[in-house]
Amino acid sequence: MTRTRTVRTALAVLVAAAGLAGGVPAAAGAAGHPDPATRPSVLHPPATGRAAPVPAPAVGASSRAAPVCTGERFGDARLGPEHLPGRWEPRVGPLLQGWHPTGSLTPAAFLDKYWTGPAEGGTWKYPPNDGFAEVNGTVDREATRLEAGQLLDRFGSEYGGYLAPAGDRYAERALPPQNLNTRDPDAPCDYRVYQVTKPFRVWQGAVAPWFEQPGGGEQIKLDPVFLDPGEGQRLNVTWLLEHGYLAPA
Repeated sequence: MTRTRTVRTALAVLVAAAGLAGGVPAAAGAAGHPDPATRPSVLHPPATGRAAPVPAPAVGASSRAAPVCTGERFGDARLGPEHLPGRWEPRVGPLLQGWHPTGSLTPAAFLDKYWTGPAEGGTWKYPPNDGFAEVNGTVDREATRLEAGQLLDRFGSEYGGYLAPAGDRYAERALPPQNLNTRDPDAPCDYRVYQVTKPFRVWQGAVAPWFEQPGGGEQIKLDPVFLDPGEGQRLNVTWLLEHGYLAPA
């Protein structure tokens, strides 16, 4: 059944307001899915073994001399950035509240559980059902019509096919810590916000727990079944921007 969802949370309003008031440039997130532009960079392998959990550094505790979401935690880009924004620092700071990069696992145990292949050239192990949660054995997703004016966001490059209603916390998205690494200085923390400029249909539903995160947010998955990009074309955020379905917010 087709349904229309709108941005509901006060956090979404906070994030959008901060950005439109002249905050940091934006970007968007999906839940636990590969980003074609993500390439791991490892300087030093993390300590191995399953020792007692290592507490994650407090958000915003790292040196502010460095740009946000830069550096490599424990010298390994897969574990996310060393320098995180403060908890109220636009736009990403509020979204990181309650997030711990590897949950209760040590970095080595986290990578052992969720990474496959060599440190360079391997890939994340993503959840089943395209990252959608299950409710009573049924995948929680519905065909949804996005309306003009809705705000969406994404953590990751614009070559991905997932978005989210703007404002869900990072822990609710169940993404790997690597998705926070800044690749473009104009999009700190690889975060972007968009406004729907003309309606289109997608799959939308709850995010499954993964990457030692609780999930429970909402994710949006693009599907050519609803919006055909044309022969030889890939339906992703870049295509939506180029064809007038989305605009940066």
